[in-house]
Amino acid sequence: MLKLKRLQILGFKSFCDRTELKFHGDGVAAIIGPNGCGKSNISDAISWVLGEQSAKTLRGARMEDVIFAGTRDRKPTGMAEVSLTLIDPEVYGGADANAATEIDIHDDMPESGAPVADDWDEASIRARAAADTEQAVEDAQPGRTEEVEIPRSKINTIAIAFPDDEPIFALPVHNVTPPANAASVGSPAAHVVLKIRRRKFNQQQFRAGEIVVTRRLFRSGDSEYLLNGKLCRLRDIQELFMGTGLGPESYALIEQGRIGQILSSRPTDRRNILEEAAGITKFKTKKRLAEARLEDAKLNLNRVNDIFEEVTRQMNSLKRQASKAERYARLRDEMRAKLRLVLASKFAAMEQESAQLDTQLDALA
Repeated sequence: MLKLKRLQILGFKSFCDRTELKFHGDGVAAIIGPNGCGKSNISDAISWVLGEQSAKTLRGARMEDVIFAGTRDRKPTGMAEVSLTLIDPEVYGGADANAATEIDIHDDMPESGAPVADDWDEASIRARAAADTEQAVEDAQPGRTEEVEIPRSKINTIAIAFPDDEPIFALPVHNVTPPANAASVGSPAAHVVLKIRRRKFNQQQFRAGEIVVTRRLFRSGDSEYLLNGKLCRLRDIQELFMGTGLGPESYALIEQGRIGQILSSRPTDRRNILEEAAGITKFKTKKRLAEARLEDAKLNLNRVNDIFEEVTRQMNSLKRQASKAERYARLRDEMRAKLRLVLASKFAAMEQESAQLDTQLDALA
């Protein structure tokens, strides 16, 4: 079973700015607000990113209507983007590679002016004590450095609180050496550097058991589908969620009036919903696609047979023509040979007659 973990929206309907909704725990998440604040747009965003192709279902006249159209104070956006993060609890685990904030612990300060990777914003701080670390992390800003110390009795673990994230981590501190002038008794202070890295919104890493589906639509009409950050086809997403209850017109998305529509629908439509819940739809779809491919193969085979028959007819005709051509060539050669014999015989007879005439002329002379 898949669980909804995160929904990220940008430029979709009323969500002009980048908005991120996180769903924690195993309970029920309720979104409340006054009429017209965009609650229904959230469910529309989920349906849209899962492959909904009907603008009417999304309460629009055409698909481009889902792109933020602008207000009196805001310009229209050129693109709508929605990302949906789902996890499989049986596989999902380990360190969160998608956390908005990551903590690295070092035993020395980074060099001043050291280059920073393009996809990171960094703030380096020194925490005075474990109790001060949470506030230090919250107050950390890129480019600001604070020089503080931690008593050595408190450097075994440092509790780190994420302002916008779920857990509070207890991170072990290794290879921390006290200053050279520290006292040999008591709790000498040790310098500890906490490097706070805030990953940009669209810079993500993916781990096992996590599925991130992204859909983008541009005003030009072009669209993109991404699966864990890689371009894919709509069919790939549909096949991925086939049999899970997710996708357009699935039983997992129950909008207003949907229950009454199901109850008043035809038995065939209700059966389709039950088959989707039972996981039969996936196999029926595969069967239908296989039958379609088989039908295409049959059509191609029939076409090949027609071509073969046509080529066979042409081949028989060419064989007859070739036989006639061979007979013509043979008869022509025979005719030429006999013609040469006739001409040679006539030439010899004329030579003999010419000699006789010459003899008669000499006798008369």
